[in-house]
Amino acid sequence: MKLVNEELNTSVQEIERIRKEYALRDRQDFSNIYSYANPSFLFHMHERERVILNALKKEKIDLAHSSLLEVGCGTGHILQRFLEFGAKKVTGIDLIESRVRTGMKKYPNLHLTQGDAANLPFKDGEFNLVMQFMCLSSVLNPIMRQKIANEMWRVLMPGGTLLFYDLRPISRWAPPFLRLWQVIKGIRRLFRFQKKNRTNSSQTKPQTTPTHLITLIEIKKLFNQGFFDVQSVSLDLKFASLAQRSNLIAVLLSHLPFLRTHYLALIRKPS
Repeated sequence: MKLVNEELNTSVQEIERIRKEYALRDRQDFSNIYSYANPSFLFHMHERERVILNALKKEKIDLAHSSLLEVGCGTGHILQRFLEFGAKKVTGIDLIESRVRTGMKKYPNLHLTQGDAANLPFKDGEFNLVMQFMCLSSVLNPIMRQKIANEMWRVLMPGGTLLFYDLRPISRWAPPFLRLWQVIKGIRRLFRFQKKNRTNSSQTKPQTTPTHLITLIEIKKLFNQGFFDVQSVSLDLKFASLAQRSNLIAVLLSHLPFLRTHYLALIRKPS
């Protein structure tokens, strides 16, 4: 009984922490970063969507005949893209009520609901495609992370697929490249002496929410009954900015696994 109460208190504390973190995040301006006008973000999104669609095609998943759930859907912008990809029946759930309200106004074709991902209000096996995009990495408490994973697995029908896209630990080879990139950028600024560059560098960047980087071992622990197809994806945004000058260079760098920041896993539930 004591253990149950401790787990309950931990879950409540984690939910409150997440609500506070995202309330702070929503008060900040990320419009210059997460915008298609930003070459880094544009390259990132195109790369991610291409890899995901290829992975779904490889697994022979027909979106038009799939019942789809996204856990941690935010305003539903990813679900809206899946409608454009051909999905017919999509559902999303998010902890933050204000984001769900915004999504319902912005995307009236979506079925969005507010709720706790550790206690999903859906029946066992209700969906044949369950997705999460950087939801689990936003949960710092390991017990709650496992609860969310268990719930995602519960509502996934036998033979269905779980789509997992989340942050992975940085390779030990990445920091030297990042430091070299910073040096190159510094030299360029030094020789340019452009007022615009000096002004932009002095601007305060918005704070991102704390995250837990998820290892391949942890992914397999979270969904230990599934059949896995995992790959590293998504070129680091710092290097993706090179797409503004040369898309070819960005594409070539994206083929270096140690510069990729995320895991994409398709996890099949035994039928």
